Amino acid sequence: MKLNTVKVLSYLAVMAGTLLLSIPLALAAGPKSVEIKLEPPAGTMKMGDTPAFLGTVTNIGNRPLEGLIEYLSLVSLEPGNEHPVDLEDWSAQKAVRIDRLSPGESNKQTWGMRLIQSGKYGVALTVVDPKEKQPIVSDLVHFGVNPKPMLASNRILPVAIGEPVLLLTLLGVLRSIRRKT
Repeated sequence: MKLNTVKVLSYLAVMAGTLLLSIPLALAAGPKSVEIKLEPPAGTMKMGDTPAFLGTVTNIGNRPLEGLIEYLSLVSLEPGNEHPVDLEDWSAQKAVRIDRLSPGESNKQTWGMRLIQSGKYGVALTVVDPKEKQPIVSDLVHFGVNPKPMLASNRILPVAIGEPVLLLTLLGVLRSIRRKT
């Protein structure tokens, strides 16, 4: 019976020590002062589209925030080919500066992106407060880009039939001209 009591007391001591160690870490991180939401556009997306993602940055703290910087990050989520994507190729917006955000105030920003490659992607909105040690990142928004058909099926048959007929007609005209001379 005493052995079980010792085990329980040891377990409680370990738990108390863990809690005591985690409190300074939680306090060092400080209270979260910004809430970030990123909303994807509705509907399916295909190559060549320029959808707009809506980002909302809200000051949930009790002091004004100044000089915030917000930007998008894009990552390819194709299985076996996961990697960050350079947004310059996608003609996405550069970083945006929010000069001042009062407590309770929100800043909405539309982020356009030209979709240049099909696949599975994730996009996140990141906010940097120059007075904080870490950036704050929104949840990753998953989206897919469907390939754009490169051939229009209604144009294939006229070209496939028209070109040979045109060439044969030209050859016939040239032959008849040569015979007459």
